[in-house]
Amino acid sequence: MKSIFVTISVIFILLVGTPIYSPMVVQNLSASQPSPRPLIATEQEVERFFENYIERYTARNIEGFLWLFSPKAVQNQKDGLPGIREVYSSLFDQSQALRFRLEDRKVEIYENVVEVKARYEVEQIVKRSEVKKVFKGRIRWVLVKEGGLLKISSVDYRNEKAP
Repeated sequence: MKSIFVTISVIFILLVGTPIYSPMVVQNLSASQPSPRPLIATEQEVERFFENYIERYTARNIEGFLWLFSPKAVQNQKDGLPGIREVYSSLFDQSQALRFRLEDRKVEIYENVVEVKARYEVEQIVKRSEVKKVFKGRIRWVLVKEGGLLKISSVDYRNEKAP
């Protein structure tokens, strides 16, 4: 009886160290991992988006410019679309001319958003006085896809103080 118990114990110990899955099963499991999800946009789509953004901004086309924003967009973590409309309508109405430039643009494209960081410079010629004003600073956009098109979900910027 004692020898049967010892034999069963030895067999049990040997079996515990034996792999349960055959190598073929393990290979099949690793081959079935899901492929990565596609990115939300291409670099070309992002480039076209910003070409439209700059074109509509400099043309002072408020409706075309606001069309680039999601209805849920937020600016500087506080203004929704009505506040964004008010800010840009005022700027466009007061301007005889606008020029918008981006430098050091860094684009990161993910599965569900595009994040763009850059330095901006806006030159404004004021309508009545023809005074030239310059605004500079850092800007960050988060773009999403709505209806198959890139839209601004959020934009955050800060004007730097002139020296």
